[in-house]
Amino acid sequence: MRSRTTRRRFLQTATAGCLLAGGASFENAVGGIRATGFQSPNEQPGIAFVGTGIRYHTYHGKQALKHGPCIAVCDVDSLQAGRALQVAIDHHRTAKRPLVIDAFEDYRRVLDNKDVDVVVVGTVDHWHSKIAIDSMLAGKDVYCEKPVTLTIREGQQILETQKKTGRIVQVGTQQRTEFAKRFATAAAMVREKRIGDVAEVNICLGGSRICEPLPRATPPKTLNWDLWQGQCQHKDYRAEKIVRDQSGWGAGFPFGRAHRYYRWFYEYSGGKLTDWGAHHVDIAMWALNKLGDDIGPISIEPLEVVHPVPLDPKGMPLAEDRFNCAVSFKVKCTFSDGVVMCVRDTAKELGFTNGIMFAGRNKSRFLVNRGKLVGAPVEGLKDKPLPSGSLGSLYIDDPTEGDQYGKPGYHMTNFMECVKSRNTPASDMLSHHRMLNVCHAINIAMRLQRRVVFDPKTERFGDDRLANSFIEREQRKGFEIGA
Repeated sequence: MRSRTTRRRFLQTATAGCLLAGGASFENAVGGIRATGFQSPNEQPGIAFVGTGIRYHTYHGKQALKHGPCIAVCDVDSLQAGRALQVAIDHHRTAKRPLVIDAFEDYRRVLDNKDVDVVVVGTVDHWHSKIAIDSMLAGKDVYCEKPVTLTIREGQQILETQKKTGRIVQVGTQQRTEFAKRFATAAAMVREKRIGDVAEVNICLGGSRICEPLPRATPPKTLNWDLWQGQCQHKDYRAEKIVRDQSGWGAGFPFGRAHRYYRWFYEYSGGKLTDWGAHHVDIAMWALNKLGDDIGPISIEPLEVVHPVPLDPKGMPLAEDRFNCAVSFKVKCTFSDGVVMCVRDTAKELGFTNGIMFAGRNKSRFLVNRGKLVGAPVEGLKDKPLPSGSLGSLYIDDPTEGDQYGKPGYHMTNFMECVKSRNTPASDMLSHHRMLNVCHAINIAMRLQRRVVFDPKTERFGDDRLANSFIEREQRKGFEIGA
């Protein structure tokens, strides 16, 4: 790894860092400090976490810290940074690592540290692209939560930077490598024509949240609201006074513009299309082998769309005190070969509300989601298993060897292995960009409430000036990519 002399000096340090009371522990996830591919502590990558909300606690921290020490945590909310710091210190104590870990508000301080080899990005969506680009320019490899981009242009800029720097980027679409191989098996079944030629794919994502008008409020003292907004145009902080969700993803936070619920604002994210869509549309297009730029134009037609606030003729929300992403939708995407991909919030008439259903022209079909892989073609695998190597052939560099493939945490392991080998990770940036462009195009069609035609090769909408206006958006001064 880079800066090995400095790394050795760091690992020999034994002084205690700042301790915060009441932190959680990763004791059950430690498993020792010697990780796959790293033969000694001196080889292990120094890891920094930028954005330490729920994904840090549910995945990033417990999985990444199996492979190397935490050098720093960073969050624009000092409360979240403090909690993350305590978790990392507890992990280091259990793993017998030094207890010196930095905590920052400004991610650029992280990138200045030569002991940091890997940056794990778990911020709000609108910060992903800039932090990923700046991390690569600073010589760091990147694990970034999905969606990596808010616009088509941001994806182009990330790929340009990756080509320039040669850094490794893994996108957090772990359905490609985890969940008991269900999704990879589904993709291989489609490629092996276990339903014949594909006629239609139905993808259910669920609908975005709705809320009553949110009052203006004073941001929490721990939150740097201006920095949180990043590239987005400045808006007043808004939040309810009560916490409605007592369990689930948003538990513990009020409806508002910031933590957890930012995803339901087009200003900061893309609703369900860049949330579950970044997972399920990815698997569908991966299975259909449509992640190249040579698949021809895609017709994208919104059949049903309901937004919680009115939009102007340019697709911009006319109210800023409520969530504004589509709450229910059904969009028909037709590829040049006639295959139809229907992206929708629910498909109760088909018997499911989340997942991907592949249907063949021969009327056979099967369903895959995080809990199951079912249907007659799946039962057929008992008598006629998939050929050896069919899962491995889905990837640029085969990650399927070893007994960890398909198990929880393997997506991070695959990334760390690629940091060492310089192989292409399972969820590479190029295929993510091409898939996410389709999610962006679906959102554009829904916001314009009409059909658009997207060309994956040119990454434009022909001569459709209004649709093309969404390819790139103005970024707030001082927070632009490259600033």
